Amino acid sequence: MKFRSIRIYLTFLLAILSLIQVTAQSLTSRENLFDFGWRFHAGGAQGAENPAFDDSQWRNIDLPHDWSLEDLPGTNSPFSINAISQVNGGFTTGGTGWYRKKFTLSENLQGKTIKILFEGVYMNSEVWLNGSHLGTYPYGYSSFWFDVTDNIDLTGENVLCVKVRNEGENSRWYSGSGIYRHVWLQIVSPVHIDTWGVFITTPQVSENEALVKINTTIINGSSVARKIKLVTRILDANSREITKAESTETIETGKTDVLNQEFKLNRPLLWSPDSPQLYRAVSEIYENETLVDQTNTKFGLRSISVYAVNGFLLNGKAMKLKGGCVHHDNGPLGSRHLTGLKNEGLNCLRPAALMPSDALTILLLLHFLMRAIALECLSLMKHLICGMNRKSQRLSSVFR
Repeated sequence: MKFRSIRIYLTFLLAILSLIQVTAQSLTSRENLFDFGWRFHAGGAQGAENPAFDDSQWRNIDLPHDWSLEDLPGTNSPFSINAISQVNGGFTTGGTGWYRKKFTLSENLQGKTIKILFEGVYMNSEVWLNGSHLGTYPYGYSSFWFDVTDNIDLTGENVLCVKVRNEGENSRWYSGSGIYRHVWLQIVSPVHIDTWGVFITTPQVSENEALVKINTTIINGSSVARKIKLVTRILDANSREITKAESTETIETGKTDVLNQEFKLNRPLLWSPDSPQLYRAVSEIYENETLVDQTNTKFGLRSISVYAVNGFLLNGKAMKLKGGCVHHDNGPLGSRHLTGLKNEGLNCLRPAALMPSDALTILLLLHFLMRAIALECLSLMKHLICGMNRKSQRLSSVFR
C-alpha cells in the first residue's frame, strides 16, 4: 500500500542516522545530529553539572531516551500501581534524571556561531555547558536552543550536562521522561538564517496557478554591517528548479532582518493526503558571491475552505475529515500506529493538545491532514504558540 513507503523511508532514515558519529572531524554541516555517546543516571547526582564530576559508573546511552519506558528496579515492568501520576501518567513513574555528554570540536570552527537545539525534553530541564548554566526550560513538548558560541572550548574537551525533572502530576496521559527527542548541534556563520527562519505561505492556490510567499529571517551576529544576497530557489520533487528569486540587503551589526519574496507557479502539483506532492525551497545567503549559509524547506500547495452547504473543501473538492487523536504515546508505539490508522481510512490527525515531534509532523506531511492545537497550559501560551507557528507554518498538512 502507499503508506508502506513511509515505513520503508523511516527505516532507511533511522539506519542512516545510526551511522552518524559526531567527531571533531565530521562537524562541518549546518545541522549535526548530537544523539550519540551520552551517559545517564536516574536519581540525584549532586555536583553533576561540574565538568570534573566522575560519571564513569553512569549508563552509556544514545538518544532519544525515555526512562519511563524502562522496567522499574526489581520488576519486569515500567508500570506501578503506586505511581504518583496514576492513570494521568499511564501509571509510569517520573523522578529526576541526569544526562552528560563529552565532546571535542575542531579549532577550524573559530569565528562560527554554535547552537545546541533540543527538540523535546520532558520536563523542567536545566542545561549546563562546561559548568556554565545555560538556562532552564519547563515545558516538555516544544523545542528550545542555546547559543553556546561563548561557552564552547575549541581547544579541549567540552562537557554538556542536562538535568530533567518529571514530578509526575502534570499530564492527562503518558508523557514519558527524559531527552526523548533528537538533539542537534548547529554550526553557522555569524550571518545566517535563523532557526525555523523560513516561513512559507500559499495565499492563492488553484490548478492553474499558485502564489507562494516566503519570508526569510536573517541574523547578523558579526561586529560589522554586512551586505548579503538572498537567493531562494523552488525545486520540484525531482530537484528540478521551477523558479527563483534574489534579494539584497545590508544588515546592521547585531540586527535581524526579514526578507520577503514572492513566486508564481504555473500548473502546480497540489498536495492532498492521497497525493502528497511536495516542493522544496532552497534558501542561500551569499556574501561577495560566497555561499555562507543554506537551508532546505519542504512544503506543499493546497487550498482549504469551509462552507455551510458543501462543508470542508480541499483543493476545491469536498472531503470528509476522518480523524483521530494521536497523543504523545505515539513515541513508544512507533510508525506502525500511523500505518494502522491510515489503513483504517483516517485522513486527518490531531496531535493532542501539545506540539508533536518533527519526526511525526514529517510523517503526517506525507499522508495526513493535521489539526494543530498548541497546548493547554495557558500561562505559557504566548511563548509556545509563537514557537509552534514558526515550526508549522510551512506544513501543507496543517490547519487550525
